[in-house]
Amino acid sequence: MLREKKELIHRIAICIDAAVVGGAFLFAFILREYPDIEYLYLHSLPPLADYLPILLLVIPIWLFTLKAFGTYDSMREKRFGQIFWAIFEASITATLVFVTAGFMLKLDFLSRTFLIIFFATTIASLTLERWITLFLLQRVRRKGYNFRVVLIVGSGPRAERFAQVIDTHPEWGNRILGFLDDPEALGKTVGKWKVIDICDNLAHFLDENVVDEVVFITPRQWLDRVERYIKVCEKIGVKATLAIDFFDASIAKPVVKDVEGWPLLTFDSTPQDFFFLSLKRLLDLLGSTLGLLLLFPLLIIIAFAIKTTSSGPVFFRQTRCSLNGRTFEILKFRTMVIDAEKRLKELKKLNELEGPVFKIHNDPRITAVGSFLRKTSMDELPQLFNVLKGDMSLVGPRPPIPTEVEKYERWQRRRLSMRPGITCIHEVVARNNKDFNHWMKLDLEYIDNWSFTLDFKILARTVIAVLRGTGC
Repeated sequence: MLREKKELIHRIAICIDAAVVGGAFLFAFILREYPDIEYLYLHSLPPLADYLPILLLVIPIWLFTLKAFGTYDSMREKRFGQIFWAIFEASITATLVFVTAGFMLKLDFLSRTFLIIFFATTIASLTLERWITLFLLQRVRRKGYNFRVVLIVGSGPRAERFAQVIDTHPEWGNRILGFLDDPEALGKTVGKWKVIDICDNLAHFLDENVVDEVVFITPRQWLDRVERYIKVCEKIGVKATLAIDFFDASIAKPVVKDVEGWPLLTFDSTPQDFFFLSLKRLLDLLGSTLGLLLLFPLLIIIAFAIKTTSSGPVFFRQTRCSLNGRTFEILKFRTMVIDAEKRLKELKKLNELEGPVFKIHNDPRITAVGSFLRKTSMDELPQLFNVLKGDMSLVGPRPPIPTEVEKYERWQRRRLSMRPGITCIHEVVARNNKDFNHWMKLDLEYIDNWSFTLDFKILARTVIAVLRGTGC
């Protein structure tokens, strides 16, 4: 019955969102064609009848991305900010997919102004809809309606902290019935609750009481016992949840996955959302392909300038470290004299950076053309080939050389846990900071807080930095 109720609510939410997206589409068309907007010298749109069939493409795209970004998951434990960002990121993705589909289908009559209005209106409408829903549900739950009864197995400090978290959020709609533990703890007070029965009586307790969910917050030594208790919940049909914070992993996040019937608990310290990582790779492919096509004349000019002003090859190739220490050959425009690597030893004492990296402001090995390329970051453009190949990403920690990695401290090696990029967070936040450890910490913060939106922000700030000529 609960599952059927959940499915019904889910379908109603999808229908409401379809109506909201369709309404935003019509509103954007009407606003774009509003008579008073003529002062913007915008041409008139085709008739509404020509635009309406596009809804058959728009609505499924938006509903799919909203579902992919988790906006149809339960909102009980979510903050409004989390809901808004999920809608915002889903709308950005849906817009990119729609624009790409429009380009492939040659929908030339689509107006850029209409798309901007539609994008903004859709985000505002969906956010308002979720806010109203969340507000009404929280009001209902605060008054004691639409709540779930939760029974906690275990009464230690972890179980008490969990109960306090639940208690401080009545809008989540969870009501704690009490705790179950061993006989010696029976009657013990845990916060504002008590141990009301023993664990071995779980089956009988569930027969006699209304319980929607049993949460197991027990010591790791109880794993064999917990298995028996979970089977009891399974047999009766009560939801069982196991707290898996058995191990003190401060960074790695526990993830449960299934491999051909084998449930595996994985602790991973890198982003693992397949959908978002696939979008990141799609952005890499589109960005590198378009970049190479649009910048091809510039690449030819730079290559000609390098070849005619100094002896040596146009490109500089060097072995770098990629994902988890894999090596690849990075491609850059040559900015130094031909024997630059041989002269490195005599310049080591002039290194201006701390740590295993080398950099000096006025490097005598840099050519005149190379100095300009470095200042404008154009020497990095050939790395678009590395991105296209899959060795690099548009955004990610910069790829180090193997000799640098050999000198890394153990905590610094975690920066290799994500595919390296042409640009990174310290390139736009702390490019002139000479503290190597600070660079490392920024890279690790990027990995820990990675999102599709963050990549867009870094790319945008990189473009600004390049236009300002604040390269090295």
